[in-house]
Amino acid sequence: MDMLLKLKAFVVTADTGNFSAAARTLYTSPSVIMKRVDELEWDFKTTFFDRSTRRLTLTDTGQSYLTHARQLLRSYSDMASGAILSPGAIEGPIRIKAPAVLIRQGLGDLFTRYRAEHPMVQLEIVASDRGGNPAEEGFDISVGMDQMAYSDVVEQVIRPFPRVMCAAPAYLARCEALLHPRDLVDHPCLSFSLAGSIWAFNSPEGRIEVDVRPGLITNDEGYLCAAARDGQGIVQLALPIVADALTAGELVPVLEQFPLVERWVKIMVPTARLELTRVKLLFDKMALHLTTDNI
Repeated sequence: MDMLLKLKAFVVTADTGNFSAAARTLYTSPSVIMKRVDELEWDFKTTFFDRSTRRLTLTDTGQSYLTHARQLLRSYSDMASGAILSPGAIEGPIRIKAPAVLIRQGLGDLFTRYRAEHPMVQLEIVASDRGGNPAEEGFDISVGMDQMAYSDVVEQVIRPFPRVMCAAPAYLARCEALLHPRDLVDHPCLSFSLAGSIWAFNSPEGRIEVDVRPGLITNDEGYLCAAARDGQGIVQLALPIVADALTAGELVPVLEQFPLVERWVKIMVPTARLELTRVKLLFDKMALHLTTDNI
């Protein structure tokens, strides 16, 4: 049990980025979390974190051990819940990662219905747009626009995810007309941090990539939309985020003759987790929802 506590302290510290946040998550004190991580490093004769007064950063060794620590904790959770002996039982934890916009646009309601139908299931839902291998990150199901494929993961590509490039009429009225995507380098762009600064477009001549110069970078899509409505620059965002502003005329599409390169929604699950009925059932429900719901 001591080893499990140490492993959990290590994993939660890595996820939260510091001992204080990990302590709040695990309902204990920072000194206890720090001691458990110190003892785990001593046990394995290695260092998991580079430590400074402001932040903790995983070492290469820590990153490697983190994957195995997640797997060990998940295996123990399955054993404790009886999932190993009864993989068909619809009970136990399911850890899910999905973009916040998709959670708000229907996945959240689906999770609520699933919990009502199967009250012995515990859902942990992480809102994130960041890609990654769900098997290594410790997720049972992951939804996103990750372009990578992973050998130990089953994936189902769903459909394109609608995005729009737009700006406020007031902004467009006071700036030079946009005739080509390359003109964006002369405009303040509002960038979603996880999407990067290279914006890609389709054209009759083929794909065009523009390295824009963001005047604002954030991972808060709602704030980006508000900044665009305020006339601060040009933004590209998921259609559900800007739909109301487009309808109200607060934002208008820009360069429609050069559509953004499509990003595809896909749902992923580690191959080994599909053996658990609770995971397979939710995976199928989520795939159906994402296929049939109007995003």
